[in-house]
Amino acid sequence: MKLFRFFILSVLAVSLCGCEYNFALEGLDEGSKLYVQCLAGNSDRTYINIQKAMGVNTSGGSVLPDVESITLKVNGRECPVEKFILPDPPQEESYLGTRTSPAEPVPYDIEEYYILKRYNLWCTDAPIKAGDEVSLQVKAKGMEEASATTSVPQKIVIQEIKAAPRCTTITSFDNTYTQDYMSFDVTLADVSPDDYIGLTIAYKADNIYEYSDGRTESYSYASYSQPINWTEGTGMIDDIQESQGEWIDAYYNNFFIDSYYSRGMQLISGKNLKNGHLVFDCYIPYSSENYSDTYDYDDELGQLVLSGQVHLITECRYQLNLYRVSPEFFRYNKAQYLLRTNYLAELGLSPSTFSYTNLRGGFGVLGSLTCTSTPWYLSPAGPE
Repeated sequence: MKLFRFFILSVLAVSLCGCEYNFALEGLDEGSKLYVQCLAGNSDRTYINIQKAMGVNTSGGSVLPDVESITLKVNGRECPVEKFILPDPPQEESYLGTRTSPAEPVPYDIEEYYILKRYNLWCTDAPIKAGDEVSLQVKAKGMEEASATTSVPQKIVIQEIKAAPRCTTITSFDNTYTQDYMSFDVTLADVSPDDYIGLTIAYKADNIYEYSDGRTESYSYASYSQPINWTEGTGMIDDIQESQGEWIDAYYNNFFIDSYYSRGMQLISGKNLKNGHLVFDCYIPYSSENYSDTYDYDDELGQLVLSGQVHLITECRYQLNLYRVSPEFFRYNKAQYLLRTNYLAELGLSPSTFSYTNLRGGFGVLGSLTCTSTPWYLSPAGPE
């Protein structure tokens, strides 16, 4: 029996090692092409990121294209487009404060600044709304013109939101701890199987310290995209994991959506919804109120001595952002997600996943979406 198993494993190993895939690099060795990334919708500002996709046999020269013209039209009417000027770099690093627009980074937003720095951005403040037809043409010296069109989808209608705190015990190796979540059941009123939906959850916290000597200190913190966990037992997990993706470093509605760390828009195909419901968990800090003692160091005694009390009030709020996204936006992100998670291809055991673009004469995507934001809800004090 052992000899038979060894024979089977040997045959499988030889079969896998003997696989050979031939890829035709058609069009990739014909020089450089424009790479354009633009997300149009009901935001205050639309950004256009323009890069150069180098051919496989191309060497030397600038990695940025010499842009000659950018034509962005909404319903056939041309909109003014200007070069985005990067603000001065941050001078110091701090993690406390109130976050503002990523277009004007404040000192502690150093991560966003350095991500912006590698972009080649243009922008327009022209209003874009649901139902608009948007077209984009980009010309650069010595390169083929890149162009695309998109239709801005209608806004999502949220019918009902059910939210409740939940506490889960997690064991990792020898460490056992509790994790606080908010469980959500969101009912969408007008979603069809042909729709594509995006989801981000923001939260902000106000911390107020009231000392017994009369002093008061406060600071605020905001996060614009929290990790989302698709709730087990709903039948949604496998389907959603197959169709989700991440937008690669984009700005929308004056905040930063990126593919780093826990941030990133979760994308869901309408056919994966269960009777129009989105059921998921999300880590959102709970509001709290507590007292604690304060201590000062006594030089004569050589130890800490009780000096008073501090009353800490933490008020946390959260906001749901639901997006209806265009098909090309979804397909581009799904392709990027599959490319980044195709580990068998990295090992040479399967073909590489396809890429996607709707740019004629170039690469990238012109996508569109609309955002429906809920009010800021006060987070509860947590489960009993």
